Order: sequence, then C-alpha cells, then structure tokens
Amino acid sequence: MGGRALVAVMAATSLLCAVPAAAQYNVARDQPYECNVDVMAQWTGLVDGVADSDTSPGCFATSNDPTFPKVVTIDLQRPCSISRIAVHNSTNGNTRGIVISCSEDGESYEKLREFIFPQGQAITLTHRFNDRPAQFVRVAFTNTWGGGLGGDNRIFVREVEVFGAPTGEAPVALPPAEPAGEAVAETRELRLFRRWAVEDDRPLTLAVLGDSLVTCGEGAWPQTVAERLEMARPEGGQVSVAAMTEPGLEPDATAGHLMLLADSDPDIVLVSFGTDITNWNQEVFRSALSHLVRRLLEETDAVVVLVGPLPGDMEQTDMARRVLQTMDRLADLLGLPLVRTEVALAEEGLTGEALRGDEGGASEAAGQVIATAVVELLVGP
Repeated sequence: MGGRALVAVMAATSLLCAVPAAAQYNVARDQPYECNVDVMAQWTGLVDGVADSDTSPGCFATSNDPTFPKVVTIDLQRPCSISRIAVHNSTNGNTRGIVISCSEDGESYEKLREFIFPQGQAITLTHRFNDRPAQFVRVAFTNTWGGGLGGDNRIFVREVEVFGAPTGEAPVALPPAEPAGEAVAETRELRLFRRWAVEDDRPLTLAVLGDSLVTCGEGAWPQTVAERLEMARPEGGQVSVAAMTEPGLEPDATAGHLMLLADSDPDIVLVSFGTDITNWNQEVFRSALSHLVRRLLEETDAVVVLVGPLPGDMEQTDMARRVLQTMDRLADLLGLPLVRTEVALAEEGLTGEALRGDEGGASEAAGQVIATAVVELLVGP
C-alpha cells in the first residue's frame, strides 16, 4: 500500500460510555492507527494485544524507507484520561530512539517521554505520568541502530499499550485525509485468478453487490467490466452479470441479497457501499462491512473486490473518504483487492459535478474510469 499507510484491526467495538477512573485498561487495543511510511504487509500488530511476538502478524514493522522520523499515531476513538504508556521493543533490531506524545485534538501534541532502546533487546518502556486528557497517542521513531532484520531502516515494535479510561465526552472527528496510494491494490489471489480463470474459456459470473454506484444495466460500468473481461478471455469465455444492487443499500441490510448472490455461484464479487450514505457511524459501518465480506469469503469461492465510493461535493467527498479509509483497512487486514475510486478519478482529472449522473450514480465519464480500474485489477494493465 503506497503513500501513507492506514492500518487497523477490525474486530473490536469501541466503548463509548464513561468508565470510572479506577477502571483503567488498555484503551489503544484494536484501535486504528496511521503511519507516515508504508507498513510491511501482514506486520500490522501494533495494537493487537500481542506483546511477545517478533513475527507477523503479531509484531509491527515499517517498510525499509530511509525516511525519519517514522511516526505512528493511534486514534483512541474517544477522549480518554490516560496515565501509562508501554512500548514493547522487538528483538528484530533497528529500533533506537523514540518520542512519545499525546493530543486531545489530533493537531497539538504534548511530548511525554524520549527514550533509546538497546539494540535488538525485548525491553519494555513503561512511562507513568499524571492523568492526561487525550484521544491521540503518537510514537515517533527518530533513528535506527541499523543491521536489523530486513534492512537498516525497518522499524520493529511488538506492541504499544495506552492505559486509561474513556471520559464520556464526544470524540474528535478529524477531517479525512485525501486518499493515498495507487488507484488499484492487487493481491496474490487475484494474480492466481488471472492465470486460472481469465485465461480459461469456461463461463464466469461477475456478481455486483452495493448501492447506486454499482447499479447495473445496459451501458452501466459493471456491464462494461463484464464486456471487457469477456474480450480479454479466450474465444467462447462468456461473462455474465448477477446484480444485487439497490440505491441507498448499506452493508447491514444485505441478508436477502447475500442469499441471491450465493445462488448465482459467482467467480468475482464487486462490493461497493458509501456513495448514497447520509448518516456516518464508523463503528456500525465498519462492523457491518467486515461481517458482510467475511461471509462472502466463507460462503463463496469468489474473488471479492472492494470498490470505493463516489466522491462529489465537499460533504460527499468527506463521507467517501471515511468509507474508503474503512475499506482500505479491511482490504489490508483480509488481503482483498481494492479500487481507490477517488484516486482513479483524480488521475483522469474528474472531480465535483463531473462525477455524478442524473440519478445519483456515476456519470458516463466516471463510470468508464471505474470500469478501466476494475478491469486492470482483473486482467492486468
């Protein structure tokens, strides 16, 4: 995943109620975090609760990017009163100087501690302090010992723990960042699909599940994907489309659609939500989308492709970016191919009113860009 890496474990549900001050616990566990450099694939265990692993996925590792400082920022998802932070070093080496800071608003940070880890030793830095209000905790890795696993600049950390309790105040919602990375993110399973399905002439079924962005019909972009995919296959290799779409559909209202989808025995499932969303609840959307995708992976043998929502005006774009962040994290966690729709459209100079058709879905120009990105994933550039 290029650019700024966004990673999160999707399983936990945040506690939004107030907890007595005495009932402190690790409020960072399973919360989303952001890193200013790439995170090594599958080495995402910064806040997964596993504090004794030097291997993936329990250990955290950055890429071998020479950029310093490397900075991870953990969003506790709600204001907390914190009093202890523990950083568990890895025996894999390299990790040297760190700076720990916290923030209430995600903009102004208070430095709490600087420390230098011994090289390649499983030392835990535990820093205690008087209660601080914070929703964000930042660990900056300022330099490296060198000579560690995977290159001189790769940083390894077993775990970061933040002990405290929610205050019960409303969480800070940061403006969503402009999406980073390539327009499409492929996977090993997708490369195998190209070899054993695209290059074979047996009929394929392309299922589409989602809201108005993926509405099918003559001339709609999912139909264009099917036509181009058929052209890329050997003669006679037909591709049919099974549409389970509905304007306004959200991931937690797809039980009936899933039954129909399973009956179609799909080879590919395009999943897209968020274009029609009006009320954003991160926990509800994240949980519902995760549950839906896991069911698709368990109940079908299809390649599941996530397609980001359609941006638009400022409010629509903010919402689309929040949805795409959730998809990005889920794709990273489950190893799913992903189309970062806003990135693909921006590369072609399409923004604002040019993106949407008369009925709220993609305009013809936007649809062609999305179709091209999906076909690139399925058959290669």
